[in-house]
Amino acid sequence: MYPHLHIAVAAVFIGVLATPAQAQSDTPQFGIKSDRPPTGSMIRREAVSGSRIPINRPYEKLTESEREQVRNWYESMPEADEPPFPKDGLRPILDALRKAQDKLFVTGDLFPIATVDSTGVVTNVKAIGSPSPEMVRFASSVMLLTRFKPAVCTGSPCQMEFPLWQIFRVE
Repeated sequence: MYPHLHIAVAAVFIGVLATPAQAQSDTPQFGIKSDRPPTGSMIRREAVSGSRIPINRPYEKLTESEREQVRNWYESMPEADEPPFPKDGLRPILDALRKAQDKLFVTGDLFPIATVDSTGVVTNVKAIGSPSPEMVRFASSVMLLTRFKPAVCTGSPCQMEFPLWQIFRVE
């Protein structure tokens, strides 16, 4: 139905990965600004906002309080266990979704859930909510291409799901 979508997905994600790497700043980032300001303004607005944890840090660099917030995404997790988490933090995923939103202009909630195996590879993505079929396919592709720190269950790497909730708006 959309034969060029896979090419667009790959192009946008590769563009995000090929962007010159920013040194992980000691300053936590909780959002992403638009590439350019809206017409009639010189102020770049937040394109992605509302994160309660820094999006530019891997799990290992989160504070204990921030790790607890991630653990709270799960209904019941023993204190010694750890959830899976993107190796490069949330920013690459959120930035790819932001760039797709700049092209698709969708509105609605998307809740992709990635199954991450014990090696950190995403084996499956299911989505709850659908701002559009294209965005669901794109988000799923981005998650499938993302490397994760695997979950830890009773001291060993294990398979676990990783949830990501995103609200899309057109302003």
